[in-house]
Amino acid sequence: MTQTFYATHPLKQAILLALTGLCAGYAISAQAQNHTINDTQAINDNTDTQNAALQHTKFDPIVVTATRSNKYLSETPIPVQVLDKNKLKQNHAQTLKQALELLPNVYLAQLRGKTGYEVRMQGLSGDQVLVLIDGLPVSASTSSSFNIAQYLNTQVEQIEVIQGAASAQYGSSAMGGVINIITKPISDTHASITAELGTNTSQNPSDKKFDNNYSFVEGSVEGALSDDKRLKARLSGAYRDDKGLSVDNEAWPRLKDATEQKQVQAKISFTPDINEVDTANPNSRYWLEAGYYEEEDSSRFNYVARNGAVQAQQRDEDIKRKRVSAGGETKIFAGNAEGYKLSGSALYENYDSQSHNTASGKVSDVRDFDLTTNLAQLQLDFPLIYSGENQWHAPQLGLKYQKDKLDQKIDGVSEFITDKVDRDVLETYFQDDWALSDNTELVAGVRYQDDSDFGSHFAPKLALKHDYYDANNRKHVFRASVGQGYRVPNLKERYYLFDHSRYGYKVMGSPDLKPEESISYQLGYQTQLNDKVGVSVNGFYNDVKNLIQTDNNHPVMDGGIKVFSYDNVDKAETYGGDIGVDWQLNDKAMLNLGYGYLHTKNKTTGGDLTYSPEHKVTANVQYQVTDKLQFIQQVRYESKQLTDTAASSYSPHWWGLDSRFNYTASPNLDLYMAINNLLDEQRSASDANDQRPIDNRQWLVGASYHW
Repeated sequence: MTQTFYATHPLKQAILLALTGLCAGYAISAQAQNHTINDTQAINDNTDTQNAALQHTKFDPIVVTATRSNKYLSETPIPVQVLDKNKLKQNHAQTLKQALELLPNVYLAQLRGKTGYEVRMQGLSGDQVLVLIDGLPVSASTSSSFNIAQYLNTQVEQIEVIQGAASAQYGSSAMGGVINIITKPISDTHASITAELGTNTSQNPSDKKFDNNYSFVEGSVEGALSDDKRLKARLSGAYRDDKGLSVDNEAWPRLKDATEQKQVQAKISFTPDINEVDTANPNSRYWLEAGYYEEEDSSRFNYVARNGAVQAQQRDEDIKRKRVSAGGETKIFAGNAEGYKLSGSALYENYDSQSHNTASGKVSDVRDFDLTTNLAQLQLDFPLIYSGENQWHAPQLGLKYQKDKLDQKIDGVSEFITDKVDRDVLETYFQDDWALSDNTELVAGVRYQDDSDFGSHFAPKLALKHDYYDANNRKHVFRASVGQGYRVPNLKERYYLFDHSRYGYKVMGSPDLKPEESISYQLGYQTQLNDKVGVSVNGFYNDVKNLIQTDNNHPVMDGGIKVFSYDNVDKAETYGGDIGVDWQLNDKAMLNLGYGYLHTKNKTTGGDLTYSPEHKVTANVQYQVTDKLQFIQQVRYESKQLTDTAASSYSPHWWGLDSRFNYTASPNLDLYMAINNLLDEQRSASDANDQRPIDNRQWLVGASYHW
């Protein structure tokens, strides 16, 4: 590991130098403080003013994902991107996919062979990105990557995104980062309903331009069940129907699959005692939640057989996800003024998928996929331990157990090369959030993982934040971190047997795979240039080894059948960064600009990694036309990207333009209209390498009523 940390890449050297420099800066500033600042109270009196100077249009929410503890966004030692409920509402983001499209340095790629999308961050695929709901993982839709189009954004308070290796905090599968969906707290009394209709005009499968090709309905009701408002409950549901797209209604194939989604959630919370000093943070609270998700997908395509014959086929898939979770937190050892906080949660989730192909009236390839996850976790937050003036420690200790079991059959026959297809893992982690001074904070953490198949492993992480105030009392935040990423091969990669012999190939799992590992370096800077302009700059470098992929270029021949297998074939590096600008143009207009740069390299082949655009640009203009009417213009750009290494095939660059109008008709009623993909730039139906947007120009209208 020592050689890896002290490799010679300029960005790695810069980040390590920044860590050293920040520590040195702390020592110098601490010494200067002893000589020049004696009035500590004067500093404290200015704290609110200083913090306000950094906030972008007064947006400084409390986040939890970066340190597994509550912190203001501007105070986290690790950069966090936040999509709050207002931004989701204003941009009509009804799915997690639509929400993540708003971020400049997050990339989406269509799942291969299935309906949906995976998220890619810092050049790493969806296999290496962990998706959470209130801190609990969501099982992968393909046993590898979570389909971000499958989550409907009902009752979402905010979505928090951290990029780079987070294995020290969240374990395996967090090499590329973490996406944490935070749901809303249950209110005393509230109900709402939202309805949305859309059309894709000439590409509606009905061949009628003004048909309702897309619809979305969401509703919820919540309130207190007891007079003292300690017992509350919420019931919410959503329905989404997308009939797909057809470029040529006379032909059999469909450019986009038809998808019907249903999601129902019920939650109950209980707060037995209220903290009279801080009502927002009760001494204890508990919750129980149950959710059910159902999806039906239908795709139509032409299959070219080995003899050259073209056959019309249809693939149908029925998906069901059952999810039950419970948890709570309480303060213990009340004799201490601050007390310890013990929190815990448990999860049961079952993901079931049944699919089949139909050709000439005959059903084939009847596949049944079933993944079950059981999880329990505990976390103990210690009270602050003061070590000097403006110096303290906030230790944290956690324990987690998870068991996964996977079963998949085709035509009643197991698709796995062994009968035992499960794994369990026990993890414990320790983290110390250490305030070195009033302006410098160090977070050090380590996670120990004991896997039933891969044994033990330690994953460390170190993050440092330093605040500097200039002559105008404006706050400049410097961040640097280094950590290890770690991902054990999933059950599919190790045991899967995908037998398509009649199509000329097989894909086989490899039980002897090694875990993927990475060293991740992150560097960041954030400031407010003046009262109206805020800027953030971030850089990263990831050094990855034992990258798991299927070797598409070197199959083994078995009686005329190509046999592909998973293997630790690649070493890779990714580096880049992003720039964000938030500019309050005037009292009515706000401009958000983002630019992301990404460079990837497969060290084994010397080429680029696939599905990794080098440049991405986002621009969002919000203009308050009147007190009731808001206009939003979203602009997106992605450069070309490599899609096939063997054939050196690229997907072309593209521009996207989305326009939205939001109108407040009354205090309870909101109306809106949107034109998505105004430029009508769309992928080619005849080019499998084209990764431009799949939707053509789409018109939407909607209404939301709450009381």
